[in-house]
Amino acid sequence: MFRRPTFAALLLALGLSACTTVAPNTLSPQETANLHFTSLEVRVPPQTLIAWSTAEDDYLRARGLSQTDPALTAAPEARAHLRDLAASRFKRALERVMARRPQGTRPVRLVATVTRVDIPSVAQRMIIGGHPTVQADIEVIDARSGAVLTTYRGAVGRRTAGQGVMALADSLAVSAGADDLFDRAAIDYAEGFEGWLAPR
Repeated sequence: MFRRPTFAALLLALGLSACTTVAPNTLSPQETANLHFTSLEVRVPPQTLIAWSTAEDDYLRARGLSQTDPALTAAPEARAHLRDLAASRFKRALERVMARRPQGTRPVRLVATVTRVDIPSVAQRMIIGGHPTVQADIEVIDARSGAVLTTYRGAVGRRTAGQGVMALADSLAVSAGADDLFDRAAIDYAEGFEGWLAPR
């Protein structure tokens, strides 16, 4: 549905969120290469800012609810749905990228906490612009002791998307089977994490 961007989405698009710097990997190259990922947990806390109008529209449409009442997407059930959706999609992207990494012998768990999701609508990209963005932190935890070994903190996944009239063309490409905007940002984040783990 062609909805006007919300105030929260406008703030995100205008870059009012703080700039971030990625924390360095505190493990040595040898220690990093020896990691063996045994599990991945993705958390999306209630305070995570999520601006994702297409997912909101899908939620309302599936339940036969009005798509013109913003109170419906602000309801606790709707926000929980968006958090669950973001968690599952982000986990899928991480698993897709990390599956190609050679495994070592030291078992570790990954716990990812999503802190921001900004998936600009077609309307927003036509009016003021904006690119899909996902921000998260990932703790690398020793599976035996439970100690946090290192943390991928402050990283942002972002991919370009069609702006202005090209936003419509981009939307049609997604409808035809191209990766949607969330997947683009999540894959970019996952590839950044993969690079952060690469030997230096």
